[in-house]
Amino acid sequence: MYIARHVVFVPRIRLVIWFVTATLPALLMPCLAQHPFDVGDRKQLFIDSRFIAKSENVELRVNPAQKMGRIVNENGEVLRNHVSRVLEDNGKIRLYIGADGLTVLESDDGIHFKGVGSIPNGVLPTIFLDPHESDPAKKYKLFRVQHGEPFNREKDGVFAHYSADGLNFTEAGRVLPYYTDNPQIVWWDARINKYVIYVRALEPDSENERRIARIETDDVLKPWPHTPQPDDMMFFRPANTTVVHMNDAEDDPFSDIYYNAATLYTEAQDAYFMFTAQFRHFAPNRQPFIRPRQPGQWEDFGLLEVQLAVSRDGITWTRPERVPYVPSGLADEWDRWLHVMCPEYVKRGNYLYQYYMSSGRTHDSVVVRPEYDHVEDLGGIGLLKQRVDGFVSADVDHKGGWIETPLLKFSGKRLRLNIDTGAMGTAFIELRDESGNPIPGFALADCEEIGGNYIDQTVYWQANHDLSALAGKKVRVYFKLTRAKLYSFVFASE
Repeated sequence: MYIARHVVFVPRIRLVIWFVTATLPALLMPCLAQHPFDVGDRKQLFIDSRFIAKSENVELRVNPAQKMGRIVNENGEVLRNHVSRVLEDNGKIRLYIGADGLTVLESDDGIHFKGVGSIPNGVLPTIFLDPHESDPAKKYKLFRVQHGEPFNREKDGVFAHYSADGLNFTEAGRVLPYYTDNPQIVWWDARINKYVIYVRALEPDSENERRIARIETDDVLKPWPHTPQPDDMMFFRPANTTVVHMNDAEDDPFSDIYYNAATLYTEAQDAYFMFTAQFRHFAPNRQPFIRPRQPGQWEDFGLLEVQLAVSRDGITWTRPERVPYVPSGLADEWDRWLHVMCPEYVKRGNYLYQYYMSSGRTHDSVVVRPEYDHVEDLGGIGLLKQRVDGFVSADVDHKGGWIETPLLKFSGKRLRLNIDTGAMGTAFIELRDESGNPIPGFALADCEEIGGNYIDQTVYWQANHDLSALAGKKVRVYFKLTRAKLYSFVFASE
């Protein structure tokens, strides 16, 4: 009798479990789907599918920066060195360049620079202007590798320094007991109220050995959290930390990521960028035409190309397209074969200025072919121009297409767009309710045509742009586009 009851009982339990697991998600989905994304009055970018719930004939495209040529100093001399960081303080643009110590340059317009000082010593130093720091004496922070020969893990590694003026620094102490062989990119992330550090983690004996690691900490001047290993030696490795970005099966199998140039984009909500230096490795059996500087000695030769990676949280990274963010120079131009980006940007009007360096040679400084030996004017620091929010856009061709956002909740008064339709494209916008129906007065038929190239264009419906009555309510935004590039939107308060 006991066995019989047990046999009958088990299928009933299974039936209940099956009913719950099979039907509960379906019952909950409508509730989950109706939960709106609160955009407030912050700008939102089309760097991924976050704001594309439904669409037709839309593609996310990376927009390469416009190359503006090399920058020079006050004497007209071309600047040639690694670019550590660009930042702005009290209206002055500061450019820090150098791989062993730093030269400090200043500019009003981001184009014409003059030297204002130097910072000696240290390997691959990186500057950080800390918006979170309450002590004026520690407003600037610097991180660099200091070591002897051979490397001593008891006393060598990454050291932190601080400064009031960004020129004269005081050492705070060692923060990481490893040789990172890469700049330590640091910023304050107000979204999580933590300092975030991006640094190289090296996986020895792997073709994809260079990876990008991420560290969080409450105090960037004190030792950084990491996981020591019994077999630790000189290099910081994936076993010591968390790797957040690396090359994968879609990349060239003989490649990795040399630099990360991680950049926090403060113009919009949840917008993180990396301008990665993708490194394709040469080998004697694949590129026998490369000539080592010393016969029989093969170094770490290869080409470097800057690509764009995006993230909403600084942890999960994707590449919308695997195309150059900075186009390679032709074989007889100064910036051929190798590009490395400077972290951060500065804003001037409708444009963002960024900087990159090139040696004009492959990594480890050899030419690709003997016929290019005669090219002498190689290398420098180049200026890049990008429109505000312009890194990635949702693109629709001349055949037309549309985007419908998920449910949103906003707090502003008017909808403004960063959009480029050129002369021959158009955009019309409709606001829809929770059920997907046009909201009276804000339908496509009410929308005034948008046509042209705009950084911050208000949307009008029969001359009306006041959305105050809809603030705090659930809405969807429907974009009907023809030959357009849509970069961002914002429900602006003013």
